[in-house]
Amino acid sequence: MRSTREGAVRARRRWTPVAAAVLALAGATACSGPSVDDSPAAATADLQDVRDEVADLRDRVATLEDRVAGLQSPPVEDGTEEPADGTGDADDAAAVGGFFADPRSAVGERVTVRGQVTEVLATTDVASAFRIAGDVGDAVAVVSATPSPDLTAGDEVEVTGGVVEVDAGTFETDFGIAVDQVFADPQAWLTDAEGEVALAAIGIELLPAPAGG
Repeated sequence: MRSTREGAVRARRRWTPVAAAVLALAGATACSGPSVDDSPAAATADLQDVRDEVADLRDRVATLEDRVAGLQSPPVEDGTEEPADGTGDADDAAAVGGFFADPRSAVGERVTVRGQVTEVLATTDVASAFRIAGDVGDAVAVVSATPSPDLTAGDEVEVTGGVVEVDAGTFETDFGIAVDQVFADPQAWLTDAEGEVALAAIGIELLPAPAGG
């Protein structure tokens, strides 16, 4: 029994210096760590740093919002905010008023144009088609996948839509509706209009009649 107790005592004696050394090392490490400046001046400096970072983030967010707004706003196709009315020089077809002078130059673009209805081609419960013209150039066909206002020849309208070349193989894709849902004799119309420039209308507005007209 004595030898057992002496072993336990010796074991405790051997452990005690090691534990003390570990505790001392831990204490020294803790004491040697970076000090924290709790002074009011340091707190003020830290607060200013945070404010500067927040201001920088706000500037970045504002810049990103401006870029997104620019991407979401489609460019004006005719170079001006005013819709083309068919007037202007033929050499300046991309400028305001030049659409009717050279509509083919606008194929693939979305435009807003004003013109006079020269002919109503078709009117159904689900679609409509007519021709409009400006002061120059030839009349252009307008096909709408929705019913248009009650139009007659001579009416002034404003049309927004994509500019396309009539193609029997892509008519439904281009205009958003099957050709036989628009025209009573679709084949005859396609034969006459194949290759012509037309407007796939997404918006049609009947304009007030000119004063004294």
